[in-house]
Amino acid sequence: MFKILSVLFLHYLLASGQAYDVPKAKIEVNCSKGFQVSIPHADGITLFAFHAKLNEEMDGLEGGTWSRDIVKPKNGSWTFTDRITKLKLGDTLYYWTYVIYQGLGYREDDGVYVVNRCINSNTTVPGRCEAPFTKVNGSSVTCRNELLFEENFDDQVLDSNKWKLEERRANQPDYEFCLYKNDESEVLRLHDGMATIKPKKTDSILGANSIRKNFDVGPNCTGELGSVECHYEYGRSPDILEPYISAQFSTKKKFTFQYGRVEIRAKLPNAKWVFPQIWLEPTSFRYGHKDYQSGQIRLADNRFNGHKYRLQAGVILNAKEPWRSLKMCKIEGNQSIDDFHLYVLMWTPNYMAFSKDGDEYCRIEIQDDDQAFQNLRVNNGKRLPNRELLTMGTKWAPFDQEFYITLGYGIGGNNDFNDNTWYEGRPWTESDPRAKNVFWNYMRDRDEWLNNGELKIDFIRVYAI
Repeated sequence: MFKILSVLFLHYLLASGQAYDVPKAKIEVNCSKGFQVSIPHADGITLFAFHAKLNEEMDGLEGGTWSRDIVKPKNGSWTFTDRITKLKLGDTLYYWTYVIYQGLGYREDDGVYVVNRCINSNTTVPGRCEAPFTKVNGSSVTCRNELLFEENFDDQVLDSNKWKLEERRANQPDYEFCLYKNDESEVLRLHDGMATIKPKKTDSILGANSIRKNFDVGPNCTGELGSVECHYEYGRSPDILEPYISAQFSTKKKFTFQYGRVEIRAKLPNAKWVFPQIWLEPTSFRYGHKDYQSGQIRLADNRFNGHKYRLQAGVILNAKEPWRSLKMCKIEGNQSIDDFHLYVLMWTPNYMAFSKDGDEYCRIEIQDDDQAFQNLRVNNGKRLPNRELLTMGTKWAPFDQEFYITLGYGIGGNNDFNDNTWYEGRPWTESDPRAKNVFWNYMRDRDEWLNNGELKIDFIRVYAI
């Protein structure tokens, strides 16, 4: 090592006046393990050296954890390859490189590379990958099968670089019976490498009879400021404040994408009148702001009535029927979903496919313009209320734009429990202006109601396709 460094320093002394700029190193990380560092070949280069440390800054021109001289180019590049190290998203390589060019030595100092994506080496050959359809945050990505986003919930708090926690009241179009708070560790817990959401009674957190008192979300309200999402005035409406506190968080304005493979391993709640929020939501409202007019994708949505369960997935075109369930697929059974399962969405320019543990149970395709959402007809020719806006997009509108990830937990509300032939004994009606109060009176002494009502999320990953 000392001999190598001595030779390098000799070349540095010879290289007075930098007539050559060392190319910026290209670093590619494999999803399974290993990484590569390369620069393109040019006539006159006779050596490329790479020196680096992981998650620790270099002390000047030290050798580092990795210290390698490459003396011969291959396939038009000078490439250092590590086949062993497993790098994680968020890891940082601190490095410097050195090139002998026309007999003199030059270097790139103070290199920093943060791992923010990886390549699936089982299907992709680095440097010869297929161009993907996927776009992330408005830009194209490098290769198909790149890991673009990963959350394993290994920390004690959510990563604010990835997630935005909601702090607001539920509002249109579904008016859930829960208040979303961002600081209730008993409701949202990160432990043992997973996120767990289990709602609690509002009175148990905000104080006795708080559901019948004025409430202000405060300056950090993530809803529309000045609206009912941020403030509740008792007596102004016939209903109460949301009787339960839950959690919801998203990648809004942090990670958005169009097309990809989404994998989420989760254990869905087994309780009546609740639903997991495992959604993709639109980055913009180009096709309308209310009633899901700009679309919503539901990856794993379950219902449990105490006797039967229903797993469903698909897209929502409007909050109201028949459009709400028109493109949702369902599996029903007599047993609850009482374990972890892998739920996958394949979102391509030609179709969306939803699966559970590798078994596809829902596929949405548009074969021609007549099947475009904007041209769908129901009930003797009725079309979507926002059809005119949809005609300004493609046949896939409103799903021809980038979406972001939303994870959370909902209770009751309008629209999600309107199938009275399947759900037994719903204690409230959607038209009742005191629906939350009716629900609260029915549930407040039924503490066993949420015994199996936890939503647990092990991981979520998004790959380029």
